[in-house]
Amino acid sequence: MRLQVNPHSSTPLYAQIVEQMRNQILSGSIIAGTPLPSVREISEMIEVNSLTIQKALKILEVEKFIVIRRGVGAFVSEGIVSLTQIQKEDLIKSGLSNVVSHAKELGIEKDRFGILVEECWSAQ
Repeated sequence: MRLQVNPHSSTPLYAQIVEQMRNQILSGSIIAGTPLPSVREISEMIEVNSLTIQKALKILEVEKFIVIRRGVGAFVSEGIVSLTQIQKEDLIKSGLSNVVSHAKELGIEKDRFGILVEECWSAQ
């Protein structure tokens, strides 16, 4: 599981975490039945308050993406259907739309933006 939050974003931290975890579950990056790291581990991993992590996990539980078993931990729910390629691309497009708008606001040229995307892709 990979999480990265932007403390300067207008999107609350818990919502960033929910969106990323939801996308990873739907894309099949995290498969059904997989145990999730503990609240404390996630908190330390991304340097976010444990209450924020708990809030994100509670939302995912209410949305039926995860199951929380008291004293055992959190697990990805069984029966989550993976996204089709088109749905995955639509998710990427929606995220990219915000990034492209921001790049345009900052005056980043299209060619330079492509180079930045390549650099980020290679760094992953």
